[in-house]
Amino acid sequence: MRASPPNQKSLEVAPQGFSCIYEEGFMMKRLLAMGDIHGMFDRFLEVWDAVQFRPDEDEFVFLGDYTDRGHQNAAMMKWVMAHEGEPGMVFLRGNHEAMCADGAGHAATLLEGDFMSDYHPDRALAYQLWLNNGGYETFSEIEASDAPLALHRAWQAAIRKMPLCCTKEWQGQRYFFTHGSIDPDCPLNEQEKDTLLWSRTLAEEPERYHGEAIIILGHTPVQLLGKPPVPQVLADGHVILMDTGSFLSEGRISCMDLLTHEVWQSRDSEP
Repeated sequence: MRASPPNQKSLEVAPQGFSCIYEEGFMMKRLLAMGDIHGMFDRFLEVWDAVQFRPDEDEFVFLGDYTDRGHQNAAMMKWVMAHEGEPGMVFLRGNHEAMCADGAGHAATLLEGDFMSDYHPDRALAYQLWLNNGGYETFSEIEASDAPLALHRAWQAAIRKMPLCCTKEWQGQRYFFTHGSIDPDCPLNEQEKDTLLWSRTLAEEPERYHGEAIIILGHTPVQLLGKPPVPQVLADGHVILMDTGSFLSEGRISCMDLLTHEVWQSRDSEP
């Protein structure tokens, strides 16, 4: 039998509807998750500023896909690199980071201007897959930067540090974060890399999950499931979908405090 999620009580509501949670006179921690960003840096900052992250009290997990499709990718990359490794923050790898890494060798060859002498068909194919899935915007911004090769290499180094998943616990409840999905028939510690990055199983069939841990996912815009652009809490609260289509028309970037289900969102995105 599943354990009930911990109950929290909001004792004070700040202006703009932002709740402040207190217990015995002290502000309680927040366990925050943010869905896909896809280069929508202004929208991201809108949410980040509203959340008012407290590194000494909060834990913040970013679910991946920081770039591609949007038009402020370089700014987003630099923000992630500036904050990676800071207390309380975890940056997971998404499938777009994986595609970028797979095509990195060919991208570096192009930036170095040594295309003919260092051509590898497999690298070129991986690079093209990335471009076709929104990477063109990201690569164009890298290419137009003051130090293209340095930015490219720094971003690849950042991607290599990004884990595929992470686990947090609060008051006996386990939270499992990953970008894509899990295989509900497989233990959490035996999941395949491609499943964690690419699968949409729990987004499309949340009723298949019967585990105790709460699973928090990005990757699948909830609009593609016929849902409104807000995080979806499914399977009796044990599957939470955080991708609210940042780059889509009327899409948003969303952050949720998993302990209270309080949500912060950007305004509607432009197509």
